[in-house]
Order: sequence, then structure tokens, then C-alpha cells
Amino acid sequence: MRKIDTVLFDLDGTLVDSNELIIKAFYETMKRYVPNKIFTRKELIDMIGPPLKESFLVAGDAPKLIQDMIEYYLQVYVDLEFDYIKLYPNVIETLKILSEHKINLGIVTTKFKKSAMPSIKLYGLDKYITSYCFLDDIKEHKPHPEPIFFALNQFKDYKNVLMVGDNSSDILAGQNASTYTCGIEWSIKKELIKSLNPDFWIKDCLELLDIVINNKED
Repeated sequence: MRKIDTVLFDLDGTLVDSNELIIKAFYETMKRYVPNKIFTRKELIDMIGPPLKESFLVAGDAPKLIQDMIEYYLQVYVDLEFDYIKLYPNVIETLKILSEHKINLGIVTTKFKKSAMPSIKLYGLDKYITSYCFLDDIKEHKPHPEPIFFALNQFKDYKNVLMVGDNSSDILAGQNASTYTCGIEWSIKKELIKSLNPDFWIKDCLELLDIVINNKED
């Protein structure tokens, strides 16, 4: 394996534990706009990953309806955000050490910048992350490789890249961009991403140090 000099992370479900907040925001949105259907927890979990406009097609394809649902979802998310979310264990410690070793660090998310930055700043992720790709930055979203390339183009130099994520779209985006990929044990969809055979699998964020700095294979 070639030495990795760049690590890109998904945000929600990878660095930030926001799964229950997202499920709650989906639940409240569906209750308001699709009142005649009761969505199971699994159905709500299945909505995690794609952009909101795709998830909300279940209610219809009228642009005004979709936009109203997005705005309502985001309002619920913002109202409850800091009551629900937290960092996963050892995230900051890992980012700090990677940064000290001059590893390029970026975030590639399907969230809009407006909704992503509050948690990024709250937990101090921006002290270590120097490249971002938000949904409003690109035309194609993960699993398309465009978000990966958008983030990489913000670095002065890179050679070997690792994409870390909790969703199939993260792993597929990395594979489509010809990067190394890493799945995570704390994913709410771990069996799905395991089936995609990522190059690495970690049970704790600190295990990235062995992969990136110590150059150990999984």
C-alpha cells in the first residue's frame, strides 16, 4: 500500500453522531407532509445519505412541495441540533495527530454549508479540516466522484487519498474516484457498506493512525 497523505471524511454518522437527530427530523417532516403514511424506523434510516430532495420524493415530485419539506426539515434540525448531536469517540484526538503529521484533511458531505457548519464549528473540527465539499458546491453528489475531486482540488498537493464514511455513497464515491476507502464499525448501515468491500475497516477513529501514519494494512 502506498503511503496515504490525504484523508477525506463524511460528516454525519462518521465524525458527528447525528443519526437520531436526522431520524427525528425525517419523522417530523413526514408526519407533517405525508400524514396518511406511518414510516418505520428502518424506512427513515434508509433516507439517510442521499440529498434531501431525493429522500423527499416519497411525498411527490412537485418542486414547491420538496422545497417546503427541505425547509421544514432544516428548521427541525436546527431547533434540536445541539440537544441531540455529539462527536464520536476520539475524533478530535485523531484529527489533531493527523494534522500534526501534515496529512491533508477534508470533509465531503451531502449537507448544505448552512446546515453543516454549525456542528463543524461547535466541536472545533475546523481547527484541523482545511478542505470542504458541501452539497451547494457541486452538481453531482456522492456516489459520483465529483465531490471527492472538488475537495481534493483545494489542497496544494496530494497523491494517495483515503475516503472514510458510514454510508454506501461514501464508499462508492471513493471507489469511483479511485481512492482508498474505509468503512466504520459505528455506521448505522455497516452491513451494507461491508458488502462493498472497502479497503479498510475501523472500530475506533484512532485506528486511522495505524493506517495513515504507521502505514499498516488492515
